[in-house]
Amino acid sequence: MIKVIIKSFFILKITSYLKFFLKNLKKNYFFIGPFFLPRKIEKITVLTSPFIDKKSRDQIQIKEFKVILFIKNFDLNLLNFILKNKNIEGILINFHFL
Repeated sequence: MIKVIIKSFFILKITSYLKFFLKNLKKNYFFIGPFFLPRKIEKITVLTSPFIDKKSRDQIQIKEFKVILFIKNFDLNLLNFILKNKNIEGILINFHFL
């Protein structure tokens, strides 16, 4: 069994990659998921003027989206497909063998 973890800051990139990935997976392989995990929100407050105004601040928010997919049966062709499509801009793809 392979556990595929997909992370990105953009939900649209994840959904478009999942459509492409699942369209090619449905033909030959049995999979469980995809499971959308709760997004991780990181909030940062930055001083805009550190010398004069302590009260003038900017707030930045970073959201990270995460999806998990399990693939039951796999072979060498699937591993080549995952490795070939792993380097997509804006998406981090990890896979673990269970």
